[in-house]
Amino acid sequence: MDTQPLFQDTVGVLTVILMIPVFFLWLERRFRWKIFDYLPAIIWIFLVPIALSNLDVIPRQSPVYTEFKAFAVPLFIVLMLLDINIKEAIKVAWRGAGVLVLGSLGIVVGAVVSFAIFESGLPADTWRGFGALAGSWIGGTGNLAAVAESLSTPSEMVGIVVLVDNFVYLIYFPIILVCKRWAPSFNRFSRVAEADIRHIEEATEAVEKKSHDLHFSDALTLLGFGFATILLAERLAPLIPELPPVLTEKTWAMLLVTTIGILLSATPLKNVRGTEPLAMTFVYIYMTMIGAQADLRNLAGAQWFLVAGIICIAIHFLFIIVGARIFRVDVSMAAVASVAAVGGAASAPVAAGYHREELVPISIMLALIGYGLGNYLGVATALLCQMLM
Repeated sequence: MDTQPLFQDTVGVLTVILMIPVFFLWLERRFRWKIFDYLPAIIWIFLVPIALSNLDVIPRQSPVYTEFKAFAVPLFIVLMLLDINIKEAIKVAWRGAGVLVLGSLGIVVGAVVSFAIFESGLPADTWRGFGALAGSWIGGTGNLAAVAESLSTPSEMVGIVVLVDNFVYLIYFPIILVCKRWAPSFNRFSRVAEADIRHIEEATEAVEKKSHDLHFSDALTLLGFGFATILLAERLAPLIPELPPVLTEKTWAMLLVTTIGILLSATPLKNVRGTEPLAMTFVYIYMTMIGAQADLRNLAGAQWFLVAGIICIAIHFLFIIVGARIFRVDVSMAAVASVAAVGGAASAPVAAGYHREELVPISIMLALIGYGLGNYLGVATALLCQMLM
């Protein structure tokens, strides 16, 4: 006889789901334990709900999860995209943006090559997971969620993606930091001039930083336009022909949300404060719910997914090196462009600060461009992988 979860009602489930990220974010900030350098709060926020759902504390399936994901995923995509300032990024760091785009294409190529090599040892429908992984490594956790939802990626496969994403990144991020030592030889290889490096230093001084303070009127404005964007995308999506199993109505709706969000970033709405904290609130709740839904008994083939992820990131690294040569950027800009894609807005400033502090504003702009590319290229990756089957 199946036991019933301890919490099944809406309030009970939401209480547990919300308090998990509250607790681990507090724990990370309060004690700054070394373990969080290797296993950040987002990992615990994903893993703990898995344990709780398997111990019947919270349900694995609930209308709470379904209803929340229906609006939260497209909403936080719109909020994150509102921070993009493409004009400023092109003016200040167009070469770094070029390397970022080429490195993002490297993620797509790496994912497709890895999928082709390991397809026989991977679970069915893994192309959906590769699309989500590409979305994450080109944009961030928000893109992972958006691509996974648009492709109807099973929760347990999202679980594999989250673990592979973070494990491979633990290996890759130290390489990005260590490569600072390669500056003399790398800069000779990329043919970057010292004058170009000084020009970037001067240009970044004028970059305006957006406040993350959140006022209730700003929150209402952002939520209002966010839901209006979702509504418009859902009305337009049925008008576009489907190409299943990848380009479904659900996928088109997410891509339309992405496109409208980018267009809105060119309006005065981009000046509304508090987009990042509001967006990340929804992202962390989403990741907690995904963890609750994941059934780790269905993780067959995860070891091959991990190896495939390592190959994918290695190919990305090669594309970054080629991009540095083409666009003539130094090792620091190349490193920041890479981590802006693979690590997102949370890690890019860390890498930038380690390499050259004046690159911090550029790193954030590049990461936001990655947010804009992540959904498109994540879906493209899934489509290419599916075509190989």
